[in-house]
Amino acid sequence: MVIDSFRLSYLAKTAAGVPRDLANTLVVSKLKPIRPTVLIYNCTFVCDARCTMCNNWKRGNRKEDMTLAQVDDAFDHEFWGAVENLNISGGEPTTRNDLPDMVEMFHQRLPRLRKIGINTTGLTPNRAIPMLTRIVEFCASKGLLISIRVSLDGIGDVHNQVRDVKRGFEKACQTIDAMQALAATHPNFSFGIASTIFATNLEDAQNILTWARARKLDIVFNMLRFTDNMLGNRDLEETVGFHEKEEIFMRKFFLERVQEESVLSGQTFMYLHYADMIANGYKRTMPCPFRSQGLLLNPNGDLFYCENSDLLGNLLDQSPHEIYFKAEHLAARAGFEDGICKNCLSPCQVNVGAMKQFVPYAKFLVRAYRVKHHPEQHVETLPATR
Repeated sequence: MVIDSFRLSYLAKTAAGVPRDLANTLVVSKLKPIRPTVLIYNCTFVCDARCTMCNNWKRGNRKEDMTLAQVDDAFDHEFWGAVENLNISGGEPTTRNDLPDMVEMFHQRLPRLRKIGINTTGLTPNRAIPMLTRIVEFCASKGLLISIRVSLDGIGDVHNQVRDVKRGFEKACQTIDAMQALAATHPNFSFGIASTIFATNLEDAQNILTWARARKLDIVFNMLRFTDNMLGNRDLEETVGFHEKEEIFMRKFFLERVQEESVLSGQTFMYLHYADMIANGYKRTMPCPFRSQGLLLNPNGDLFYCENSDLLGNLLDQSPHEIYFKAEHLAARAGFEDGICKNCLSPCQVNVGAMKQFVPYAKFLVRAYRVKHHPEQHVETLPATR
């Protein structure tokens, strides 16, 4: 019931912005660049996990992280006035003691903000639970939607192995239990777990799903990807990248999720996207808001159009307006669709991208309904690629 209430609230907020989204997609963005509506902020790369599929913990350096005052100064600019969706990630966001103050600052600086998302390992419950509780309660007081997911990449020792943390599963479960209880009393708060699937935990995927269902936890499965801007893990592709065995398993697993989820779910959109890319040689056909209205901000102030783009500049050196609208940067972004987008596996805000691009989303709904009831037709229904 709480999840349904949250979804209805989010859809209502989204519906209010449909006229503007349609205008931006169909007219404005074709005539001139528009300000970002989607932002991912890696607030730190410092992390309490030592994940085998991510290198952010190796590059974490608190001395290089922008201070709250520096972030506040950088966001004291009308450039950010169109941001609707903010995701705060890392590293581990709760290693920043000022995370609740940061959320309050973003609420003040982003007047169109609809929803905040936070990703956490949940590995330090004594620190994370009070901090995240304060954030949820603040958002409730401001009528702001918030979504939090705890990463869980296996049950028991499998999770401990992936995260390389002793008693990691036990610690994450403490945070999960506390956040699930909090979500039951806060309709503005959507809570769930997220699991990244790759060779190490492949055979535990079904166990994770069964465990989550038994506890009535919302769960989303992500397919491991390699990106230096976001995860710093491009050099791991040779050692933990996908092979035929993993691809066969994942395509079947994701199609099963399509059959189970509602076609209106953003997760269904993502799962079908994953299955498509495995089947078509990793050619992306799904929309993405970062092509025209997204940004990625890293802890030291480095700004990127997306997790695969080149560095645009640093907020400590230039204003966001100068960086974002620089002619050579916009010229490079114009080539993304035929360049870095072609094989991009990123699920980042893919459901937001769908809502902002009505025609592709409408086509997806029709096809997803067909694949949901006839999964054997998956390959023959694959969208055309260029």
